[in-house]
Amino acid sequence: MKKILAILLAVVLTVSLLTACGGSSDPTDSIKAEASSDKYRSFYQVWIGSFCDSNGDAIGDLQGLISKLDYINDGDPNAGDDLGADGIWLSPMMPSTTYHKYNVRDYYEIDPDFGTLDDFDTLIAECHSRGINVIIDLVLNHSGGDHEFFLKACDELREGKEDGYARYYNFSKTQDSVYQHPVSGSDYYYQGDFWDQMPDWNLSYEGTRDYFDEVTKYWLDKGVDGFRLDAVKYFEDKNTDGAEFLNWFCTMARGYNPDVYVVGEDWDDTGNVYDMYESGVDSLFNFKFADSGGEFMIASHNMTASTLTDLKKYDNNIKKRNEDAINANFLTNHDMTRVANILDEDDNKMAAAICMLAPGNSFTYNGEEIGMEAEGTQDPYKRTAMIWDNENLPDIKVEGISAQENALGGVEQQLKDEHSLLNTYRKLFKLRLQNPEIARGDIEEVLDLGDSNVGGMIINYDGSRVVVIHNTTTEAKELTIDMIENPSLRGWIYGDTAAEPNKETPKLSGTALTLPARTSVVLKESK
Repeated sequence: MKKILAILLAVVLTVSLLTACGGSSDPTDSIKAEASSDKYRSFYQVWIGSFCDSNGDAIGDLQGLISKLDYINDGDPNAGDDLGADGIWLSPMMPSTTYHKYNVRDYYEIDPDFGTLDDFDTLIAECHSRGINVIIDLVLNHSGGDHEFFLKACDELREGKEDGYARYYNFSKTQDSVYQHPVSGSDYYYQGDFWDQMPDWNLSYEGTRDYFDEVTKYWLDKGVDGFRLDAVKYFEDKNTDGAEFLNWFCTMARGYNPDVYVVGEDWDDTGNVYDMYESGVDSLFNFKFADSGGEFMIASHNMTASTLTDLKKYDNNIKKRNEDAINANFLTNHDMTRVANILDEDDNKMAAAICMLAPGNSFTYNGEEIGMEAEGTQDPYKRTAMIWDNENLPDIKVEGISAQENALGGVEQQLKDEHSLLNTYRKLFKLRLQNPEIARGDIEEVLDLGDSNVGGMIINYDGSRVVVIHNTTTEAKELTIDMIENPSLRGWIYGDTAAEPNKETPKLSGTALTLPARTSVVLKESK
């Protein structure tokens, strides 16, 4: 018995030494992850209509989403086969005539295609029991053409009445652009920048703001934790600008819930995005670094030092305008070509690591984590059914477009493959929970590591510092980590799928780090 105990003790000591010295044991298997309790989250964007269908009508719905919550987050940050996301962004879900639901008819209901308010209440309860915060897509720039207020306004205008419901929208008797559409049976036109069935709200009118106040309170009372605001670039009319209206909205919402999280969609030039942060909004999506021409994807196979330098500059600029600003990093969303159409699996892994191991909140569009591709360029192709099992494709159709077999396999197949893209994403979510400095910290310094394709940065959160380094080259690098005290390995991500099963692991001996090719690593300071 003593001999057996001695052998076991020797094995434990050997494993411990390997971990401490950066050997083969992966630290993410043993480091405890802590659930988030603040606004800093790793969000998973769910396109409800194509995510999971619970009733066989070929349309995804809330009950379908509820059935998949354990995939997104099972409530235990240290166990299970979940993705590990602790935030969900729901696509528009209010009644609408379109599949995408961005032309809202009723701001107080759930579209029958997706379920009922009772389903939504269940969803919120189930999410909160797992530690998931839920933000909903709220469309404030325009309503649907069949919204009660717009229909009443048009009726009144035909009678020559301008001081009733017409004040909720932007009407005039002159047509000064192609974005002004005629009101049938009258000599009036209304502003509709996106579509003639999406009339723009008059955001200056006090009545409109009173209405949005009621809508916001309604959903906060329902338990939502925040809002993704659509098209904030267009929150502007003759008597207000976007920053003023956004400031009004955030101030109003925080009056009901001081911890409400608000993230806005603004595709504008970077300088205008910086200025929009003066509104006090928590986040604006970081479009500069997203999509095919964005710096995260470019850096996946050409990690120039300027990428992290640009990220530091971006972070600094938004916090100059709003010291509480939270960067909102992502690769793609429902309006963009999918990552897998742009990058191969290895570059996808590297891009995800560069994006998710950066300060701020991360947003992952459903299907991105399994490498789903879009079979066409029109919007419905970017929003097709989530592939849960390649051998049992869902019947969901989006505008008549059926699900296609996924080249890398569905969730079922990828969960079984230790080196799959899905398991890489799972590890990234876990690294963010194990190292809260990553999301919450500031980039203290971008490191000069002697190679333009090896990027590194120190992230400082209240004096606790981590170092994130990305080696996007095809060669291992010998680096000296003397910029923090007593560095320890916290985990790594591989971006070389073919070599992954037999790949050398990062090794740390004192301040000497061996970083394999196509690998990202996280280290932490111990003072």
